[in-house]
Amino acid sequence: MPRVYFSFGQMKTLLCFLLTAYTLLLSAQTVDVSNGVRLPVKISKFRIIGKNNDGLVVRLYGSEDVIDVFDESLKLVTTRNIDFKSESGLLQYIMLNKTGAVIFYLAQDKKYSVLLAQPVNSKFIELGKPIAVDTIYDRRDLVAANIRFKPSVDQNHLMVYYPFFEGSTLKSIRFMCVDRSLRLLYNKTVTINRDEKELEESKTLIDNFGNSYMLLKPETKTGEMVYDVYCIAQNGSLLTYSITADRSPFGEPWFDIDNKNNNLVMCSLYNSGQSGEDVANGFSYTVFDPLSGKVLRSAYTPFSEEFIKELTNREPAGPGKLYTFTIRKVILRNDGGALILAESYIKDSRETPVGVGFQPGFYNYHTSNIYQFNDIIAFSVDSAAQLGWYSVMRKKQASEDDNGLYSSFLTVNQKDKLRLIYMDDIATTGIINEYVLSSDGKNERRVLINQEDKDVMLLPKLGKQTAPDEVVLPSYINGVLKMAKITY
Repeated sequence: MPRVYFSFGQMKTLLCFLLTAYTLLLSAQTVDVSNGVRLPVKISKFRIIGKNNDGLVVRLYGSEDVIDVFDESLKLVTTRNIDFKSESGLLQYIMLNKTGAVIFYLAQDKKYSVLLAQPVNSKFIELGKPIAVDTIYDRRDLVAANIRFKPSVDQNHLMVYYPFFEGSTLKSIRFMCVDRSLRLLYNKTVTINRDEKELEESKTLIDNFGNSYMLLKPETKTGEMVYDVYCIAQNGSLLTYSITADRSPFGEPWFDIDNKNNNLVMCSLYNSGQSGEDVANGFSYTVFDPLSGKVLRSAYTPFSEEFIKELTNREPAGPGKLYTFTIRKVILRNDGGALILAESYIKDSRETPVGVGFQPGFYNYHTSNIYQFNDIIAFSVDSAAQLGWYSVMRKKQASEDDNGLYSSFLTVNQKDKLRLIYMDDIATTGIINEYVLSSDGKNERRVLINQEDKDVMLLPKLGKQTAPDEVVLPSYINGVLKMAKITY
């Protein structure tokens, strides 16, 4: 049999072909991209609302509101300006139904505002008259700026809350809850009398039964982490209690409702206080009874030498320390455990001298903000709050003066595995990658999209999982908006 010889160039081409084929085999996904839409001057923001039987619903907004609906092939089938006759304030919230939706908006007078719920069909055209949810007697500019909405995980209940201020004092908060049929479960005003700054750091939650929770953090002289919890039960009764962390948190704790096991969960990185530095020495996982605040189980897990060595590629000197990580997401498990995801984040600035006209030696200085989003770490915690495994996923993202808009990552939950989608280099030439994290802690990095081939620049953290095997990410480049759908 004659021998076949390959030149260096042929070998290089063959290897590239095999590598590409292997990458495609590993990824096994399809990518569809919609036609581009140039956003007008009046529209500066966009958000993927979700997907129902009508298609993918996207909101474009600024000084006016536009709803776009895309079909399965990402063809634009509906575009609708929201300009209801009784509307004098901007759209506030969209609750999708199986078909159509309910749009919440404000009709405003000089002294009060009426929160209205308007059912719409699949073309976002009004179905009957709007339903008045409540009348809020406050300045209309304050109402439009401060009213907030929080849906339950199953989307069957919607919490609406509005704060009333007197100077710098948060006097009270009105809590409302409606179900999917727009039945009002409760409308309750709770006296607060606290500093308005506490509202900025508050946490709000609603469970699948309609119980609402607001957690306010008061200032403490000892520096301990205390949250006062206001719970409005589904029958409208008020329950109050306080929860305290035994150790000082590093960064903001993450709170969530475990709907499967009917618990309130708190996760945080913590500082042991031994070194006197502002560092994280481990992570905590605490489970509370949501109606009483009683601690059901709790554990503080220090970072092991093995973990620190793998993360930093250095032998640790003393107890494990992390300086730049913050919790990004906590995924609760059906057995009462959780997966905690944290990411390294650094914001820095630099000054660059800029010459002034034709005067040598005279400079102004331009200040640039640098945003770095780097490695991701994952901790799996079992139902007894004990560490099962950890995983380290490497990435380096740096951008300038964009508030990190294109950085960080999006999670896609597929039960037996988790996908973490991110851009490797913050540029139009950047590749969209993903880490596939399995239930045993093993991870694998895969290539998803070559952005230049698709003429997109994606914003992963603004994406949305729309089905167990589907995720949609927006692309925004040179004023043109597109939607990219990845199907696994």
